[in-house]
Amino acid sequence: MMISETVHHNKISKIDRYKWTVQDKAGELRYLNKHVLKISEEYQRTALEGKVAAIRGAWSWIACGVIIVGERGGGFWVIDGQHRVAAASSRADIQTLPCIVFQTADVATEARGFLNANTSRKAITSLDKFRASLAAQDEVAIYANGVFERMQVVPTNSTSGIRALKALGWAMRRATEDRDSFERTLQINAQLCFDCPMHERLLEGFWHLVTHMSADTFSKRVVPRAKAIGHARLLDSANRAAAYYARGGAKVFADGILGEMNKGLHHKIVLDLETVD
Repeated sequence: MMISETVHHNKISKIDRYKWTVQDKAGELRYLNKHVLKISEEYQRTALEGKVAAIRGAWSWIACGVIIVGERGGGFWVIDGQHRVAAASSRADIQTLPCIVFQTADVATEARGFLNANTSRKAITSLDKFRASLAAQDEVAIYANGVFERMQVVPTNSTSGIRALKALGWAMRRATEDRDSFERTLQINAQLCFDCPMHERLLEGFWHLVTHMSADTFSKRVVPRAKAIGHARLLDSANRAAAYYARGGAKVFADGILGEMNKGLHHKIVLDLETVD
């Protein structure tokens, strides 16, 4: 006799046993006119023209599948599928698109849907994820963004630009772990990168220094010495340390930074706190 896929011999369903949940209500399949579909810049990634052109030039209904849409305030907001919608908008032979429409209460609900849809199925950039987390009112993202604004740090996908920060995954992780250390680490890097982008190796290296020495030692000895040496030499020293040890990591990058700062010093700067990594 066959036993149900979701029920054990004791009649307790897997749903109850493993406490599976349903996060939202099922959507409804509708065919919507392409012109009623709106894009929210608060959480959507920047559309790639090359991707839109490729879809537009060789339209496939199978590849299109369905557009995930949130119905809010009388409007229809694209949660997933903006490239397909943009491509269809340029084709006179396509007027309606198949959509799964969900009732959404606010932008935050849609942003969480965007994160869930994209994180589980395809990669999104750190900037896309950060912007969506902001729109979803994630508390850590809101805090980190406030720090960025105060220190004139620019979240970006680019590796160029003044105080440009691409390592947003690093920022979210460290901001979650220790906000004071995060701010002090970001501050010294912002001071060093007055004319260049930030680099994750220096961020990680200074994080190790911040968390392994007293605030007094860091502010009175490390900060002025780092400013005197400059971003380029410190990054080069972190890179050399990684090459020497044939690996990366906060401690390795910190060793390189500290080695550069201690050159020519009679009284060396040393770690003075025992902290578990």
